[in-house]
Amino acid sequence: MAVHKRFFFCGGVKARMRGYHKERFFNIAAQRKLMVCEISEETKEEGITFWTTIKDFKRMKPVARKAGVRLRIGGKYGLPFFLYRNRGRKLFAAGVVSFFLTLYALSFFIWDISFEGNHRFTDEMLLHYMETLPVACGMRKAEISCENLEWNIRNAFTEITWVSAEISGTRLTVRVKENEAVLTPPEKDDTPCDLTAVSGGEIVRTVVRSGICRVRAGDIVEEGQLLVDGTIPIYDDAETLVNSHEIHADAEIYARTTHTYEKRLPLTYEKRPRTGRKRLGGFVTVFGYSFHFLMPDLGDSSWEIVMEEHQLKLFEDFYLPVWGGVMTAYEYIPYESAYTDEEIQAEKDAYKKEYMENLTEKGIQMIGNDDRIEKDETGIRILGTVTVVEDIAREVPVPGGQEENQTANERN
Repeated sequence: MAVHKRFFFCGGVKARMRGYHKERFFNIAAQRKLMVCEISEETKEEGITFWTTIKDFKRMKPVARKAGVRLRIGGKYGLPFFLYRNRGRKLFAAGVVSFFLTLYALSFFIWDISFEGNHRFTDEMLLHYMETLPVACGMRKAEISCENLEWNIRNAFTEITWVSAEISGTRLTVRVKENEAVLTPPEKDDTPCDLTAVSGGEIVRTVVRSGICRVRAGDIVEEGQLLVDGTIPIYDDAETLVNSHEIHADAEIYARTTHTYEKRLPLTYEKRPRTGRKRLGGFVTVFGYSFHFLMPDLGDSSWEIVMEEHQLKLFEDFYLPVWGGVMTAYEYIPYESAYTDEEIQAEKDAYKKEYMENLTEKGIQMIGNDDRIEKDETGIRILGTVTVVEDIAREVPVPGGQEENQTANERN
């Protein structure tokens, strides 16, 4: 029976009344200011039910005798009656009180940290930095200053232009906005240097901004060969070297080069086909301590365990330091299997695709590729050669520039 909301805390009585002078009873009750509400008629018993308080029900007994009706209690509802009926269950009451006291104590701490708006910086990077402040799960909310946290993140990550930290419930939410453009241009390096070849190849084109280019399109160069000279000679009218000036060589020297890649595979690998049998279980993690339960295995089998973890929360932002989930163990039978031609081809295509994507991310232009598969007693080799056009210039310090200048001056 649903309890009328006004009687939940103070307790209420549902009374049943029989007799021929019901109207007189209600008139006398109204004169004596006794509470009567929710009046309803019982057709089967030709009686009337109504709600009243415990105190007023006791005061209605002389009114019922005077009106010639009979009253009896149809039910007692509300918190006082519930506590009285369970007065012998002290452990249950202590558990309920302890539960709410624990929730109240946990509400003073942070148990979840979430980030919004971050793309360049992962959650793990931001969490690792916040631990150095320190700001982490398990800290008291009073020890965390959102203003200081915002200031520290903005100064530590120059690419982040806006930060908002908010504590709601037991959750700390950090919202960031990253600047897509570079905030400050890179400082220009004026250190004198030459440009040499990082690898050998055939020169395709050159773009020189400063320095003297020592190669041209069609030349074959080797690794370490000088491409752009950062030492500028100074001649007089008689074309005699009188001095030299060292600058920071700047150029892009594109050459046709080759990249090779190799991947080794064993002759056999372990397969793990599932049999269809599975075992179910669960786990709970409280304050870093884990408790697992999984249905026992009655035989000698191999199992693959998959776990799904979720953090417990009471409301949208009231997280608790309790994680739980379901464990599912799938039985499999391992055995050694040789690579088929289709599997080898799939491994080759996957590795080549990954290698090509890495070159593309570096801005390298690919113009051709060749790959092959070799088998021997030791295993399987996937070999590949990629022809590309790339910038092969790298900066190296000008060798012995100070001594050469001094010698030239003395000779003149």
